[in-house]
Amino acid sequence: MKQYTYMMLKPDAFVDHKNEQALMMLKEKKLFVEKSQIVQVDMNVMKILLEHYHRVIDEKGKVFQFPAKLFNTFYFDGPHYIMPMLVCYQGDEDIISYSRKVVGQTNPQQADPQSIRGRLSQDSYDLADRQNRLVYNIIHASSSHQEAEKELKIWSYFLK
Repeated sequence: MKQYTYMMLKPDAFVDHKNEQALMMLKEKKLFVEKSQIVQVDMNVMKILLEHYHRVIDEKGKVFQFPAKLFNTFYFDGPHYIMPMLVCYQGDEDIISYSRKVVGQTNPQQADPQSIRGRLSQDSYDLADRQNRLVYNIIHASSSHQEAEKELKIWSYFLK
């Protein structure tokens, strides 16, 4: 049975062709990008990113300053591109748990060395905090089927 999820390459994936490496790693693991678009981050896209990260913004609270860090990471730091993706899988595992294993832990320092984040990111939460930005961890993967459905709807304009 074909399963779907949402993933997004983040701005740091577009440094040193890491986007190409990440896409190759997804393909090697039988996660296929059915629809995608490279999108330049402007203020309209930032509004969509704020909607996308709404739950995280609420969870982190005011003290963490997630919106400011989001702007620092996605808008002010370069490059200014993201790649929303509709990803499919036809294997035996649940696509959410499988794709998150392939992507690796959110903190690259704790990610499996064979995962996308473990292989392509050297960043850490400590460094990101000192620089008042989010951690550079290459890729986003939905954490549940409900989240994937919501995120696919949010980014549907770019996934036609």
